[in-house]
Amino acid sequence: MELKLLKCDWGMEYLGDMKTRLGEYSKAGYDGIECANIGMDPDEFAEFTGELGLDYVAMMFCDDEQAFREQLNNIKKTKPILINCHPGRDYFDFERGCEFFKNVMEMAKEIDCEVVYETHRTRALYSAWSTQRYLEAIPELYICADLSHFTCVAEGTMEHGDAYKKMMDIAIERTHHIHARVGWAQAPQVPDPRVAPFLEWTELFEGWWDRIIEARKNEGREVLTINPEFGPFPYQPTDPRTGEPHADVWEICLWITQRFRERWAGKL
Repeated sequence: MELKLLKCDWGMEYLGDMKTRLGEYSKAGYDGIECANIGMDPDEFAEFTGELGLDYVAMMFCDDEQAFREQLNNIKKTKPILINCHPGRDYFDFERGCEFFKNVMEMAKEIDCEVVYETHRTRALYSAWSTQRYLEAIPELYICADLSHFTCVAEGTMEHGDAYKKMMDIAIERTHHIHARVGWAQAPQVPDPRVAPFLEWTELFEGWWDRIIEARKNEGREVLTINPEFGPFPYQPTDPRTGEPHADVWEICLWITQRFRERWAGKL
């Protein structure tokens, strides 16, 4: 199985326009890019990413079916290898959520790539327990695992008790794309995953991510996409007096990427 390490475009505008940013991602050794807004003509974007050897994972933010339809029609032009959708709203009752997933999953059959649904606060999959309910009810539903939202919403490590462990087990079983951001009990992004006490959270998350990789490898999946999605302020904590971030998210994303490559070198 091949691991494709992607660069999130979130917060990278300071590097220049989209073409310039794509060049920087390619030079840094990333296999692709994930973003919602490409900022250029779709045909030109697809041609330029192809020239650079970068794959594209498209993002969608869909409160309802109409938003999914409109965004899907636009995304078709950009030739993504995968679509990652922020699905519905957290206030949907379970029946409405199931209806949403049924409707958008039917629409998703129109495009020649897989669509996964992200675990994220404010969305239908805002927590480990809501995700478990939908995964159990809809066997063909697969997710983008952004597990930082689970630890933040649950205000804990997800390791305390069999109920939480069962929630994590089914999420890991049904993950086809990873957002490899380290969260903790009080926020969806640690200030710096490289230093104590947050390195302990990094190692906790790496345990989950490695279980996902091992499971997909054993299933015979050919490719697994991974996005070390550390974001800028207000996700990234800053000094309130100066506004300076406590760590550089470009460097953090590269650090997480390298840890994946080192842990899985020669094992796939």
